[in-house]
Amino acid sequence: MTAAQPCAAEDAVTLARTGIVAIENQHFGDALDAFTKAAALRPNDASLCFGAGVAAFMLGRDEVARDRFQCALTRNPDFLPASTWLADLHYRSGQLTDAISVYETLARRSPLSRELGQQLDGWRKELELYSRFRTVSSRHFVAQFEASSDEALARTILERLEKADARIAGMLGVEPSQPITVVLYTREQYAAITRLASWSIAAYDGRIRVPLAAALENAGELDRLLSHELVHAVVATLGGRAVPAWVNEGLATALEPAGTHHLESTIARTDSRPALSKLHRSFVGLSTDDAQLAYATSAHAMRRLIDERGAPAVVALLKDLAQGDPFDRAFERRLAMRYQDFAALVARE
Repeated sequence: MTAAQPCAAEDAVTLARTGIVAIENQHFGDALDAFTKAAALRPNDASLCFGAGVAAFMLGRDEVARDRFQCALTRNPDFLPASTWLADLHYRSGQLTDAISVYETLARRSPLSRELGQQLDGWRKELELYSRFRTVSSRHFVAQFEASSDEALARTILERLEKADARIAGMLGVEPSQPITVVLYTREQYAAITRLASWSIAAYDGRIRVPLAAALENAGELDRLLSHELVHAVVATLGGRAVPAWVNEGLATALEPAGTHHLESTIARTDSRPALSKLHRSFVGLSTDDAQLAYATSAHAMRRLIDERGAPAVVALLKDLAQGDPFDRAFERRLAMRYQDFAALVARE
């Protein structure tokens, strides 16, 4: 038994390195497998639990991720990355009180950094704001809003979301497995809570977030943005968090009520269309012009996929990503072409 321990330790180190490389390459299924095996060999190593948690988080396996982050903190209560990822997971799941509790526990052990302190203060203010919110529900959605005068608008939004859900489910053959919360804010509340670029008019991060000003503009615009964010919720359910941004945003844009025809002029006006390989990460942080081109390019690519292979093939691709398959491999299996070839085709059009 004594002679076998160095070998086990060496194997754990190798597996951990494999897991790190897999995460860097966004092969999250391989990463989860490697870190899980490594943690079994070295059960007291908090970093191995954490690595498994990150991989599970990206795959959308929130219960596994929560367990692995808590495992890391049990082994090392001062392991800051596990605390921040666990808090973020709670927040995205709508468990704001639990997210605050993680940081408060951390603060009792040592002073928080300025950034984490600001995050904790922001979450406390957000929790206080929600304590004043009212709630109305429909079959698949829950709307939260602050002023009683906004109840009629909240109910209108629920009605439009139900219609959008029926339309999108008819196209994709799937719908979210749990009720989705939509939160209505003032423009100031929306900006303070989401901290998104000024061009953002709605968002999804586990909840659909809509500023009232956007909702009140006109019925067509409201239907567009609700449909767009609802598709993001469906994508999160099907594919986890490992879905490339161009796939996520492209599908959400392509399935908007008006389709993608209005975006073709955006593509036609430029010869410097971004490569799909440059659109795998979030569009947050892009300038207004760059964001507009990124959305148009993504929608064009997704429309091409749906027209040639059908929406069920895209759904199958998303499900493969949730199972941990690398994107290139899943793309070739489900779309019957190499991703590099498709990206080159889109670039030439």
